[in-house]
Amino acid sequence: MKTLAYDLHLHSCLSPCGDNDMTPANIAGMAKIIGLDLIALTDHNSCKNCPAV
Repeated sequence: MKTLAYDLHLHSCLSPCGDNDMTPANIAGMAKIIGLDLIALTDHNSCKNCPAV
Protein backbone atom coordinates (compact mmCIF):
# COMPACT_ATOMS: atom_id res chain seq x y z
CA MET A 1 0.00 0.00 0.00
CA LYS A 2 1.31 3.44 -0.96
CA THR A 3 1.74 6.07 1.71
CA LEU A 4 0.14 9.36 0.69
CA ALA A 5 1.50 12.82 1.39
CA TYR A 6 -1.25 15.32 2.04
CA ASP A 7 -2.20 18.69 3.50
CA LEU A 8 -5.87 18.99 4.40
CA HIS A 9 -5.77 22.52 5.80
CA LEU A 10 -4.78 25.13 3.21
CA HIS A 11 -6.10 28.67 2.83
CA SER A 12 -6.23 30.53 -0.46
CA CYS A 13 -6.24 34.25 -1.17
CA LEU A 14 -9.98 34.32 -0.40
CA SER A 15 -9.32 33.75 3.30
CA PRO A 16 -8.29 36.70 5.46
CA CYS A 17 -5.23 34.73 6.59
CA GLY A 18 -4.15 33.81 3.03
CA ASP A 19 -1.61 35.66 0.91
CA ASN A 20 -2.63 37.28 -2.39
CA ASP A 21 -0.43 34.91 -4.40
CA MET A 22 -2.16 31.84 -2.91
CA THR A 23 -4.50 31.19 -5.84
CA PRO A 24 -5.87 27.68 -6.34
CA ALA A 25 -3.56 27.23 -9.34
CA ASN A 26 -0.50 28.34 -7.37
CA ILE A 27 -1.42 26.12 -4.44
CA ALA A 28 -1.91 23.09 -6.71
CA GLY A 29 1.34 23.79 -8.53
CA MET A 30 3.34 24.05 -5.31
CA ALA A 31 1.68 20.92 -3.94
CA LYS A 32 2.82 19.04 -7.03
CA ILE A 33 6.36 20.42 -6.78
CA ILE A 34 6.74 19.32 -3.15
CA GLY A 35 5.17 15.92 -3.82
CA LEU A 36 1.76 16.13 -2.18
CA ASP A 37 -0.78 13.56 -3.37
CA LEU A 38 -3.84 15.24 -1.87
CA ILE A 39 -4.78 18.77 -0.79
CA ALA A 40 -7.87 20.51 0.56
CA LEU A 41 -8.65 24.22 0.51
CA THR A 42 -10.26 25.27 3.77
CA ASP A 43 -11.05 28.92 3.16
CA HIS A 44 -12.82 30.89 5.85
CA ASN A 45 -16.25 32.30 5.00
CA SER A 46 -16.04 31.53 1.28
CA CYS A 47 -16.58 28.66 -1.15
CA LYS A 48 -15.92 30.72 -4.30
CA ASN A 49 -12.83 28.63 -5.12
CA CYS A 50 -14.78 25.36 -5.36
CA PRO A 51 -15.05 25.50 -9.18
CA ALA A 52 -11.32 26.21 -9.49
CA VAL A 53 -10.35 23.16 -7.47
